[in-house]
Amino acid sequence: MNVQRRDSRRVEQPLYDGTGVLGLEEYFADSTRLASSVLRYHFEPGASEGLHRHDAAAPDSCTPDDSDELYLVVSGELVMTIDGERLTLTAGDAAYAPARTWHGIANESDAPAEMVLIFGPPQYA
Repeated sequence: MNVQRRDSRRVEQPLYDGTGVLGLEEYFADSTRLASSVLRYHFEPGASEGLHRHDAAAPDSCTPDDSDELYLVVSGELVMTIDGERLTLTAGDAAYAPARTWHGIANESDAPAEMVLIFGPPQYA
C-alpha cells in the first residue's frame, strides 16, 4: 500500500514572483501513473502564487508544456485571478484554469488557508 503522510515531502518556497513563501507538498510525484499531478498548498496570510500561465507556445510560460489546473480550497479563503477576473473561494469551492490562461491565487485574509492543486496536460486541446 502506498501512503504519503502529511508534510512528509513538504517544501517551502515562493512561486511565480508571488508574495511570501508557500508550503508545498506534491503527492506521489515519483511513482504515480496518473496523467495528473497533485500538490497541497499552504498559504499564510498575505502569501500568494504570482500570475503565470502554462503555454507551451509562449516564451513567458512558467513550464515547457501546456497544463490545465484545478484549484480546490480545503480551508480558509483564497482569491483566484483567471484572465483578469477575480473571485473569492472558500472551503469546498474550486476554480479551473485552462492551459494558456493567466492565473494566480492569493490569501488576502487574516487566517491561513490550504488548497489542493490538480494539474496535468489538457485532454482536449
